[in-house]
Amino acid sequence: MTPTGAAQDGVERLLSRARAIVGGLTPGLERVATAERRPLVWYGLYTLVLFVLCLLATLPHDLLLQRALQGATANTPFRIETEGGSLGWTLSYALDSLRVRTRDADAEAEPLLLAEALRFSPSCLGLLRGSPYPLGIGASLYGGTLHGTVDPRAASFRVDATLEGVDLARYTGLRPLVDGTVRGRLEAAVALDGAGRGPAAATGSVTLRLPGLALEGTKVRGITIPDLHFSDVHLNGAAKNGRLEISEFVANGEEIVVRGDGNVLLRYPIDSSIMSLDLVVAPVAGAPDGLRLAVSMLPGTSAEGGARRIGIVGTIGRPTMR
Repeated sequence: MTPTGAAQDGVERLLSRARAIVGGLTPGLERVATAERRPLVWYGLYTLVLFVLCLLATLPHDLLLQRALQGATANTPFRIETEGGSLGWTLSYALDSLRVRTRDADAEAEPLLLAEALRFSPSCLGLLRGSPYPLGIGASLYGGTLHGTVDPRAASFRVDATLEGVDLARYTGLRPLVDGTVRGRLEAAVALDGAGRGPAAATGSVTLRLPGLALEGTKVRGITIPDLHFSDVHLNGAAKNGRLEISEFVANGEEIVVRGDGNVLLRYPIDSSIMSLDLVVAPVAGAPDGLRLAVSMLPGTSAEGGARRIGIVGTIGRPTMR
């Protein structure tokens, strides 16, 4: 072998050994690089999450909420006022109070509805998909509570809510129309499911209870109502295709008894919904003559035992008795 060939052979062997050494070191170097990058990735994700949470916490969410409510009620006769909004770290939103007033009412007038300690809890899974629904709702209402879950989206419309222990004596929304003392507790439950066809096709059940209802010294639109005391008032109904079918309405009182059924064709706004109800009002045995006379003077037709059969038609906002 010539000296030149020997030198080339030696160089090749040296390069081969170098490649072998580098090849053995490469996996280790890659593992070291990956291990060094991993904390950086987690730190980046942590920083991103922290940035998003801080951004949400410092947003002027109260102004955004007011704008959203103004837009939602722009074409309605109502306006909504809120106080004390705050965003929690779980992305739930709390309000100290919410008031619903008629649009032309002044700020000192009694609200139609006052809810306190409201809490809106978005779905975590929904947020990952870009939507807060289904949305959990909780609130305090006149000594009672409201709990429910709402999803207003047409493709997944659903409402499931319960109302418990609302003290009617503390409710002031009807004072412009009803003068006097109203006592009792309101309990209600609503369960509606659109089955993917939207709110107009929603079906479900509606129940209402008014244990201990009492009307004393009451005037409705200036008309005096005799004192009435009821041990049980309840309503059972079912919603189907935009119509509320009332299968049973019962009011068992110490002075009168009321039975009824009918339906309500639901419209928006709610006070434009069309009613068609049939009621039978009968004085109980031993009722005072004055009460019997008042029952006999009600619109409608006579029924057995001094009762009156009454039809209520028109809209919820403008009902008519016949």
